[in-house]
Amino acid sequence: MTIIGVGILGTGLAFQAIHARMLAELAPRFAVRCVWDPDPARTADAAGWLGARPAQTADDLLDDPAVDVVVIASPARFHAAQALAAMRAGKKAVLVEKPLCATPEEADAIAHQAQASGTALLVGAMHSHDPAWLAAQDVLADAAFTPSLVRSSIILPPNARFEEWSTQPLAPVASPAGDGAAAGGAGAMTPAQLIRLSILELAIHDLPLLRRLLPEGHAPRVLAARLRQPFGYAVSVQVGDVVVDLSGMLHGHWQTHWTLEAVGPQGRLALDFTPSFVMAGSGAMTWHGPNGAQTHPSSGQNGYIGQWLAVAAMLDGTRALPDPRTAAADFRFAHAIAEQAAALIDGVTA
Repeated sequence: MTIIGVGILGTGLAFQAIHARMLAELAPRFAVRCVWDPDPARTADAAGWLGARPAQTADDLLDDPAVDVVVIASPARFHAAQALAAMRAGKKAVLVEKPLCATPEEADAIAHQAQASGTALLVGAMHSHDPAWLAAQDVLADAAFTPSLVRSSIILPPNARFEEWSTQPLAPVASPAGDGAAAGGAGAMTPAQLIRLSILELAIHDLPLLRRLLPEGHAPRVLAARLRQPFGYAVSVQVGDVVVDLSGMLHGHWQTHWTLEAVGPQGRLALDFTPSFVMAGSGAMTWHGPNGAQTHPSSGQNGYIGQWLAVAAMLDGTRALPDPRTAAADFRFAHAIAEQAAALIDGVTA
């Protein structure tokens, strides 16, 4: 069995709580070969922890022939440049944490380069690989399902709470925007910035799934948007004839609620997901159709493992590479919602 070498750009909590743990569980199929972070001390700590080589620079990591797959776990503003560099360096696969990049133009450039390089491009939307969602796709393939309403609801404690439960950080990670209540500096941001953050950091987890349920050829049109306290959003969107309800909140207690629902004349789909960071198994799926209910209960394998197993299958040649234009279209969809919601919020607060 060929061991797949992994390089990590960025050693923040997504890397520590998710990728490092998943790759350890999947050893010896995968091995972290090289690590880089802008903070040399964090690079050294992560490399020592994983038994990997500490890279001096990002280019040093990309030049390492032992690295087959690059994980980009840096802030979103660096994603495009790092993804493009990894592809041009000849890496076999690039896994970019959400969001894919910062602008639609960057998304198109990444997709074009992935096609030109023959690189497997994946975006870390773990629910796309969750067994519950895969079961839903199988059910809907035979259902000719046309929803009239799609609803995404995400209610979680602040990320820091899950991070504390799921990892022992190498070192404190500075928040990009100060010391806000819930999303890392929320109090330092304008309302428009907050709604963008809400869509591109929280709602985006399920927007690729949601887009698969919607009619093709229709751009999203945001009808209403508002912020929720202490941190959250409520956004109403129309795509063709389908109403899309997006709601999310980070609150002060421990309870979670993460669901994706779609309702139409042919039936009702309900997905109940486990929260991020905590490895609590897969989601659960229920489909109520003309022939009764079909269910897929929660299982031990979650979407985080699923995405790494997908990488292995792609590199083995047993699974086709995803069309990178889909990842770019997913980002354009999310970005359009974020920008329209920000414009509405600006109009209200002006």
